Amino acid sequence: MNEVKSCAVFNGHELKDIPVINPGDWFGKTWLLEIGGSYWPLFLIVEADTVQDAIDELADNEKYGHNITVSDDDLADYDAETCNYGPSGQVIGLDHLMIYGTEGTETPFPCRYFGAGLPKEGMMPTKFCHRD
Repeated sequence: MNEVKSCAVFNGHELKDIPVINPGDWFGKTWLLEIGGSYWPLFLIVEADTVQDAIDELADNEKYGHNITVSDDDLADYDAETCNYGPSGQVIGLDHLMIYGTEGTETPFPCRYFGAGLPKEGMMPTKFCHRD
């Protein structure tokens, strides 16, 4: 599948070219994830049913998962009894992760998808999963 990007308005600011993780795999339920801890945050749109599912999708994502997966060199700093784990058993750090969206809605964080084969004006995520 070609890469899907998104655009959205967040706190009155237009965000463009946001990478989308898992497009079309959860009926258009989109969440905005912000990974901070630097001068400029990384924004991602993740299609998932819940906030926890969005974290799991990010943790297992080949391209972006490293942003929350704890490196082997740092594992000693984490208590195995109290740390967070991803779906593949990896230790994840959530200190710099913010998630935006409204639970219990069809589209928790409204946005539009753009990419090859999509209309120039973009497409609602809820329509993307039903396209032929």
